[in-house]
Amino acid sequence: MTADADWAKKTLESAIHEIISGGLFDNPFLQARPVWKIDGSLLIAECRAGEDRYWLIAGNDSPTDLIAGDTAVSAREAARHFALKWQLAAEKLKAGEVATPSNLAADDLVKKVAHLVRCAESLYELAQQTSIWE
Repeated sequence: MTADADWAKKTLESAIHEIISGGLFDNPFLQARPVWKIDGSLLIAECRAGEDRYWLIAGNDSPTDLIAGDTAVSAREAARHFALKWQLAAEKLKAGEVATPSNLAADDLVKKVAHLVRCAESLYELAQQTSIWE
């Protein structure tokens, strides 16, 4: 197995473990396959849990996240959706519209918001680059 294939496999396994341990599925059986990646950095996968289909994103500096499969018809559209989702989440955190963990200090919240915004902007820029999606 190449280093890039090994990275993708480990990243996907870690993301699936994170999602399952987070209690998002009643059934811990989740199938996933990468459909797009930047080796060593970011991947987008299609997942199935029973009859339900999802898009999953994970990476070295990226949040691990999941959206319903019918939200996007391609990995590129999923990337755009994740970017918008993260931007909106950052805005809600910043505005205090969502509860933050009580153990999260104010300066940590500022860092979390800034990180989400950076990830959202970077992912959106990637989604705009046609050559990497072909």
